[in-house]
Amino acid sequence: MKTRRRGATWVAPAVALLACLLLLSGCAGRGPGGGAGAPQNAGGEAQAPGPSGGAEEPAGPETGPGSSEDADPEQEERRTARILAVGDLLMHLPLVYASALPDGEWDFTPLFEPVRPWIEAADLAVANLETTLTGPDYPWAGYPSFNTPPEFARDLKAVGFDVLTHANNHSLDYLKFGIEKTHEALERYGMPHTGTARTPDEREEILVVEPVPGIRVAVLAYTATTNWIPLPEPWSVNLVDDEQMPADIRRARAREDVDLVIVALHFGEEYAREPNDEQRHYVDVALQAGADIVLGSHPHVIQPIEVRQVRDEFGRDLPRAVVYSLGNFISNQEGLYREAGIMMLIDVAKEGGVTRIEQVSFVPTWVHGYRAEGRQRYRVVVVEQSLRDCEAGLDPLLTPADCQRLREVWADTTRQAAGSPEVAVWSVDLPPQHPRAQAVAPGSS
Repeated sequence: MKTRRRGATWVAPAVALLACLLLLSGCAGRGPGGGAGAPQNAGGEAQAPGPSGGAEEPAGPETGPGSSEDADPEQEERRTARILAVGDLLMHLPLVYASALPDGEWDFTPLFEPVRPWIEAADLAVANLETTLTGPDYPWAGYPSFNTPPEFARDLKAVGFDVLTHANNHSLDYLKFGIEKTHEALERYGMPHTGTARTPDEREEILVVEPVPGIRVAVLAYTATTNWIPLPEPWSVNLVDDEQMPADIRRARAREDVDLVIVALHFGEEYAREPNDEQRHYVDVALQAGADIVLGSHPHVIQPIEVRQVRDEFGRDLPRAVVYSLGNFISNQEGLYREAGIMMLIDVAKEGGVTRIEQVSFVPTWVHGYRAEGRQRYRVVVVEQSLRDCEAGLDPLLTPADCQRLREVWADTTRQAAGSPEVAVWSVDLPPQHPRAQAVAPGSS
């Protein structure tokens, strides 16, 4: 839980080098206006929401050598952490307008209110900031050059996000000035972030966060495209490649104070539902370099989650968690696939000096556009919960058309996201802070 979290720690390049020595080692949206299955076990056919059965607990081999300098690894108590990852925070202008207050201030928290308990319950919540926070020097804007009020960072932190990645095709929408202003806004509101840099030294820093005492996570981010905008400086935006990216990952992996490595990759073809050869290649590059978790974004639709077996430097075949695309978490894009996203949950444990991925699961989400008090509004909802609210008539904001769209989203997302049998669909019969996911039983009603 976040009450145990110590917060993010920035680590300078010199410290990273010392650790290595010690170890010897398109986004166009719809106009203002509202939008959009049935539960299933991973890889199965869609079923109606209903009671849940227990999920098989996948094997959890080691993810790498995490150790404490002073503690005997064999005597360490078991520590656990839940990582939550979501996709694109793609802030089209209607979302900004919907968050404006009468006094000229901003409140973006209602966008996330239905999913806030899930974000807050995670020990580490990560999202892709696919906008700039350039500030009022330029007009607020959506596609094609995004500029969202800096208070968006404040409100993302308020609803429970812990780390933002911002290496993506909109990082350079306002060139070097936009990167500088975005950094200033994120730092003003105490939001750890990674993916772009203002200086060469900043480029070499590795973001390390400690979501629970004794489990330290390195987070790195890279993009395969900057929308054809040349880098202002070679170190301005981290790029997906075969040289620098794996070198960074190996440097993070080699650190004695890192137990887990997360790599966010902004890549692939927009609106493609399956990963292409380039995505598969760079996932392989990241995993072979030492990534434990790879978080994909950019297609704006969901692509599969996989549990991949990778042989580490000690000759152990270990599972790694990969999602090729998390889809849109919040956007104003229209269409069944682009309105849908997931909250990916990765449960890890550290015991005896070894950190393991124990379970991978996901929660389907949907961006609901609706009208209230004469204004267009938006919110991210948990699909299964909203379906139950539809059936019970508990949510007056959901229309019959919304309920039908939710059924379609559920059926598609639960089929699309589960790319490996180890991946479970989280049931809302369990609260967000429950220690285990639970696959929805096939044939339930």
